[in-house]
Amino acid sequence: MMIRRFLLFIICFVSSACEHQPDTKMLYETLEKKLSDTFGPEYFNISQLTRRGSAVDSAASPDEMRRIVYYDAILELNRDIELCAWNQPGASALVSLMGAGPRSIIGIKANGNQAGDKIVAHGSAIYAHIDGVWKNISPTSYATAEAPAIDSGKRKPVTERLLNTLETITNSVPYTASSTAQRVVQQELERSVTRINGRLTRLQNGYPFTGGPGKSEYLNFSQALSETAGNQQIKLIPLITNGSTENIDLLRNGEAILGLAQGDIALMAYQGKGPFEGYGPFNELRTLGSLYPELVHIVVKQGRNIKNIYDLKGKKISLGPPGSGGRSTIEQVLAAHGLHAYIDYQVVDTPFATAVQQIDNGKIDAATQVMGTPSGPLHAAMNQSNLCLLPLDKSVITKIVQNNSALLALNIAEKTYPNQMNSISTIGTAALILTTSELTMDESTSMVQVIYNAGQDLFNAGSAQGSQVSVKTSKIGITVPMHTGAIEALRKIAHTALPRAVVHRSSVH
Repeated sequence: MMIRRFLLFIICFVSSACEHQPDTKMLYETLEKKLSDTFGPEYFNISQLTRRGSAVDSAASPDEMRRIVYYDAILELNRDIELCAWNQPGASALVSLMGAGPRSIIGIKANGNQAGDKIVAHGSAIYAHIDGVWKNISPTSYATAEAPAIDSGKRKPVTERLLNTLETITNSVPYTASSTAQRVVQQELERSVTRINGRLTRLQNGYPFTGGPGKSEYLNFSQALSETAGNQQIKLIPLITNGSTENIDLLRNGEAILGLAQGDIALMAYQGKGPFEGYGPFNELRTLGSLYPELVHIVVKQGRNIKNIYDLKGKKISLGPPGSGGRSTIEQVLAAHGLHAYIDYQVVDTPFATAVQQIDNGKIDAATQVMGTPSGPLHAAMNQSNLCLLPLDKSVITKIVQNNSALLALNIAEKTYPNQMNSISTIGTAALILTTSELTMDESTSMVQVIYNAGQDLFNAGSAQGSQVSVKTSKIGITVPMHTGAIEALRKIAHTALPRAVVHRSSVH
């Protein structure tokens, strides 16, 4: 009898424990509300939702009871929608609210989704047990994979076979009697063989492609593009670098063929200004197109009497490593608000991912960065800490963009990050994919086709920013000349592209 009573007690205890966990009905209501609040009630229908279990949230404090619930969902669209726009809730917001990663959401289309399309997501949500009730507090964040060490990607010297080919061709050409004509033929043959050699070497060994620091959005994007290009038999070699300034230096030195950089930094390089003043104008710099917007982020801790950007006076602000492209942009933005480096605030050189963590313990007051949204490190930090984003002064934004054609007035759309309920007014610049005039017409055409015919692939290959790559926005924020081959390739893609879906939520600015 005692054993039966004990077993009955255990069964009741287990049943009670199961009942005291967020169930499928609660999960459905949470997801439905978030989709409606972010995109409007008329767009998404949750046609299928399967709870895949839960686990204790290891990040919770000892006095908190929190659980992470995992689920699979199929969302069916009731109306046409565009999820790749630059200045309104899109794929990044969907990633955030569903607690998923770019690779965990399938079905987002580069040219917009249409009514009837289905989007499959493997997501998660955090619930806290508060006053006897389970309450959703935030989606879990997605982690950025550790970047592997990458080969330097330097091009190999001219092969013996091509040197012999050059000699054979030169000796076989029937010269005129003019020695000047002979020199002309010789020079042209040398130039042609050099270009042929360059293309063959790149075809065999790959195109060195400068990305960014480990865990950065640039490196994520370069690795995603490398994966996508590989599916089309084009080998890209992503390189770990310090970002825009170093990327352009590597292009100038011939150690890279392609690279990512902010539009405003690319303009400085082309003109030989700012950090490139000692090098002179980089006249051979070219772009294949604009990729996605990079926005100024200023992160502070809530409750520390920093309610606007002017409250940063006298504070410790991380601008990132010296020489980084974003640092130059941030200094300009703060100066436009009357805050000058080393005079009105203390400069900290900590990288952004580390700086965000240091805000919590009071070592610094603010962390800044220019980056695409959503940023993986910031997404994770805002999920775990009481952080917020500061908007810029709208009147100052107007003055900045009037004085600098490389900068754009943009917003960080509401709910791009956990607990971010409002749109954040800021400025941004386009992330450009750069090369030089040495890239051939055919090569630039192939690259453009890989980039702008692969928006959905880039997103699913691990880049949240990949969802914003579109031929429609490929010329926004261009600050340096476009490669001739890219101009023609983009024209053909735009001509053959399907009509884009209707943009949703016209109230979003």
